[in-house]
Amino acid sequence: MIYFSDLMPLTAVELDYRALMQAYPFIHENKGALRTLPELIAATAPYPRYETAYLKHFARFEHEEKLTENLFRRKQAVEVMMHPRFVPGFLHTHDFFELIYVLSGTVEHYTGQECQQLSPGDICIVAPHVTHGIGTCQKDTLAINVVLRASTFAETFFNILQEDAMLTAFFTRALFNSGNGSGMLHFRTENNAEIRQIMLTMLYEFRQNKLYADKMLNSLMTSCFILLLRSHADSAKTAITADRRTNLVPILHYLQNNSESLTLHRLAQHFSYSDRQMTRLLLQSTGKNFTQLIQHLRLTKARNLLSHSNLPIQEIINRCGYTNPTYFYRLFNQQFQMTPAEFRSQAQDASSG
Repeated sequence: MIYFSDLMPLTAVELDYRALMQAYPFIHENKGALRTLPELIAATAPYPRYETAYLKHFARFEHEEKLTENLFRRKQAVEVMMHPRFVPGFLHTHDFFELIYVLSGTVEHYTGQECQQLSPGDICIVAPHVTHGIGTCQKDTLAINVVLRASTFAETFFNILQEDAMLTAFFTRALFNSGNGSGMLHFRTENNAEIRQIMLTMLYEFRQNKLYADKMLNSLMTSCFILLLRSHADSAKTAITADRRTNLVPILHYLQNNSESLTLHRLAQHFSYSDRQMTRLLLQSTGKNFTQLIQHLRLTKARNLLSHSNLPIQEIINRCGYTNPTYFYRLFNQQFQMTPAEFRSQAQDASSG
């Protein structure tokens, strides 16, 4: 059994930033809004101790407003950590999913200039590309951050998505309409003991990093989703709505597994739709047409293979369904603003660092 007292001692990060907050309390005051990163840097610039603390504890973030999956410390799909107390928050975006769970106290969660008060037991799932931030947390505020790779989310959690139209709509929009922030899901669990224990166990598993920790974390995350849907779906708030007559997940799953050679006609025929009906369904549900979805899935697969395998680039091109290397290089560069070789080198540097 894991107790809150196991998590209460202040870390080195929190001790340094508590001292800074005591010396410069005005830096840590949110005053109804959260600063952007440039605003926070400008506010702390006259006080060199902030830069010293930042370089000591957060140098790998490199003052970025948009965080990427390169910040993940391990190759697994799920990472778990306590949100550091006393550290001044700032508005930012990221290309992964983030789940915020409140253990105790009250968390001020900002989206733009709006502030949402999160209470003990509340869970907020933030989609990629949403601008948000957490205000300065005091000593009695304990929050767990779970980050989920968007690049592997579909293959890891597709089974659970098949069971619920609300989750399907939320994650589908987030995964396949990456140009826009697709919102948040907010659950009030009323401090449900089962969910609380799952979150604490996930934190313990990630910290211990024992054999099969990645599979255990995926299993625990799936259990959390199931409990949320079983007991707390009615409390969920989201701006995303779904057509409950159509379960899109099997279609997306089929797309995911056959993206190398799939055609629109074959996809439509497999699910007993006309080509026109399938085109409309995909566009309404994901914001992308068939060709855009296939390109998205192929490039995502290429990105994962470049990051997590030593396969030659030509072999990756073949596995992703491209017959023209020049065309692949052009698409990849348009999507990621770098060549495949540069992307692999950057991913390897981030992993080793």
